[in-house]
Amino acid sequence: MTTRNIAMTAAVAAAAALAATGVTYASAAGAPEAAPAVQQAAPAAAPLGGDGGASKGNEGDGGWIEFNERTYSAHSKGCITVVSGLGSKSFNIRNDSRKTVEVFRGVTCDNGSPLATVGAFSTSNGVTPPRHLHGGLKVRDGVVGSFRVIDDHHDSY
Repeated sequence: MTTRNIAMTAAVAAAAALAATGVTYASAAGAPEAAPAVQQAAPAAAPLGGDGGASKGNEGDGGWIEFNERTYSAHSKGCITVVSGLGSKSFNIRNDSRKTVEVFRGVTCDNGSPLATVGAFSTSNGVTPPRHLHGGLKVRDGVVGSFRVIDDHHDSY
C-alpha cells in the first residue's frame, strides 16, 4: 500500500467518525438560530436591617482565635501549644469569639498563673513569655507558649 492510499483511508475514517458523532466542519448550511435566552427574575432583596428572618438563633457561637497570624477555632478543647520561630520574641493574640483565652508560659497550661487573659472580642499584643523555663522546651530565635479557651458565658447571650 502506498503512502497516498494510507492517508486517504485515514482521512475517510476520520470523516466518517466525525459525521457519526455529529461534528461537521465544512457544512454548506448556515448555523441554526439560537433561541433567545429567558431572563430569570432576581430574588427579592432582604428587608433593611436584617437577614430576612433566616436566623436559627445559634449563629455566632463559634469564632476564631489568632495567635501570631495562625488561626485556631474557638471550639478548641484542652491545652494548645504554640511555637513561633523566625526571631519572634512575643505573641500577638486576637480573640474573635465570645470566649476567654488564657495564655501560659511553656508547652502546658499548668505552669502557674496565665501570662495574659484575652477577653471576648479583644486583642493583646506583645505577650512575652520568659525565654528559658527551667526544664522546659527551648527554641532558638523563637518563643513557646500555650493557651486554652475558657467558655465562661455558657451561652447566656
